[in-house]
Formats: sequence, C-alpha cells, structure tokens
Amino acid sequence: MKAFKFSIIAVCSLILLLMACKKDKASREVLSEGSVTFDLPASTEVVATPIEIKNVRVVSFEIKASLQGNTSSDIHYVTFAVDTTKIAAYRLKYGNSAILLPLANYLYYKPIATIAAGSSVSEAAILNLNVQPTFKARSTYVLPLVISAVDGQPQDPATRRVVYYVFNTGEPLYVDHTGFTVSATASSVNGANVANNAVDANTLGTYWLSNISQSLPQWVNADFGRAVTFSGLDYFFPTAINYATLGGNTTSVKVETSLNNTTWVDKGTYAVDIKNAERKQTLTLPSLTTARYLRFTVLAAAPYLSGGVSYSVCFVSGIVLRN
Repeated sequence: MKAFKFSIIAVCSLILLLMACKKDKASREVLSEGSVTFDLPASTEVVATPIEIKNVRVVSFEIKASLQGNTSSDIHYVTFAVDTTKIAAYRLKYGNSAILLPLANYLYYKPIATIAAGSSVSEAAILNLNVQPTFKARSTYVLPLVISAVDGQPQDPATRRVVYYVFNTGEPLYVDHTGFTVSATASSVNGANVANNAVDANTLGTYWLSNISQSLPQWVNADFGRAVTFSGLDYFFPTAINYATLGGNTTSVKVETSLNNTTWVDKGTYAVDIKNAERKQTLTLPSLTTARYLRFTVLAAAPYLSGGVSYSVCFVSGIVLRN
C-alpha cells in the first residue's frame, strides 16, 4: 500500500514538473526575426582594419549583437557565423579584387554571445584571425559575417544583415624584386657553390661556399638591380650542412651597404646563431636604409669538418631583405 502511495506521489510530481517546464517555455520572451542585429550603426556595412603581415600572429576581434527596441526580459543566445556566399555581393559593390579570407586563417573561438536579461547588448563573440606573411601584400581580404541564429532559431539567409569585416594588408615581410634581376659576386668560391646561390629563391637549398683553401673573413656582395629601402635582412644557413656534426655554422658577420658599389657604409657587426628550426638569423639595421648593394662578410664561423680535415669556410644559403 505504501509503495502504491509512493508511486502516485512520484507520478504527480512528474506531471507538475512537466507542466512547470511547459509554462516556463511558453512564458519565455520570443524575439521576432531581425530584432537582433550587429551592435553597429545601421549604416555600417563594412568594418575595415589594417593588418601588418610581416610576422605570424593571432589577432582577436570582438563582435557584439544588440536587441532593437526594449531591453530583453529573458536571457538570449546569439550565434554569429561566416557566410562565404556573400563575397560576390561585396565584389559587385566594392571591387573584384577583394579576396575571401581563407578558412585556414580564421576561427570563431567564441561564436555564441549572450544577451543578459535586462540588457539590450550582448557580451562579445570572439573571432581569431591567423595572420601569415604569405598573405598578399597591399590587398583586401574580406570575411562576410552574419547572425545565423537567435536562441537556436535560424535567421532567414535571404534577409539577415551582412557585415563585411575587411582586412587591408600592408607591405610584405620581404622586399619584392619582381621585374629585377638580383645577382652576387664573392671574395672566393668553392666549386659549383657560386655567389648567386646566396641570392636565389632557394633560401635553404642552394648555397654559396667560400674557397676551402682560404681563411676567413670572406664576403658575398649582392646587387639588387636598383636602389631599395629595407630595415634589415634574414640570413639563412643551408639544410644540407648538419652543423651538429659538421660544424661550419656562422657566428659573426659584418654588413655594409652602398649605392654605387664603390663607397660603402658600415651597418654594424652582428653575432649570429642559426641553430634553430628555421636555420635563420634576422639582422635588424640601426635605421631604415636605402642601397643597391649589400656586402655580407662572414668574420667567424665554427670549423667545418670534412673527411677528418677542418676548414675555415662560410656558408650562405640565402640573404633576403626585410621591409
């Protein structure tokens, strides 16, 4: 009998709970289509941001939603999303040169933002932009954003507001030599490892090697074909040389520049350490420099071991000017 009474009580409790939930659901504030939009002026269609692309980094953007009219009486959940189909409309209105931001370069770290009860503006959703030096310089990247759902209810793709987040890239990491031939000469050369290998496009493969019968210092002189302005350079050491067992790694260099290949300006002596995954050392000059020629002198390097013999030589796999 007691068990029977307990069952009746349990069933009644369940019914009351379901009725309460139903009542709560029915009493929740329901927002009409389009009543939630971006927390931006109604006339704002484009949010433009300049982006420096010389280094790899992640940039975060905060995006908020607002409830039109009164403040909310309930908590609401706003879902932001990317609508790549809208790039065509942007190009039609603002220019065909716009580039849709690649999927690999952005992530909605926090796509859902909450509008608290009693408020009309949401907390921030967070969009992360993965900036890469591989982005095209002086270009326009576009990411069309929409509010895709409110409280889990999809918003009409045909009528929902689109805001274009535009990222305008600046100068590239490296000086562009398109249309110009870069060449080099050197104080000495060993075999097929000629001076031009130090300034070709293969920054880690081909390399210039000084004559193994001569001692340091040794230099390579790069001719960039015209006067260029740069802030420094990246020096690369060839992957073919296993410095852990063969040595040969550069430890000290001197940099000089010239406009005419006759009068040279000393830009400093630098300690070098290429024992890293990129096999690269960045040398930042004391000030922005304009020159046509750059003389890169290896002053010191670890002994290079080959066939049980030690040589005082230098390896330069790449010299690339930085903007």
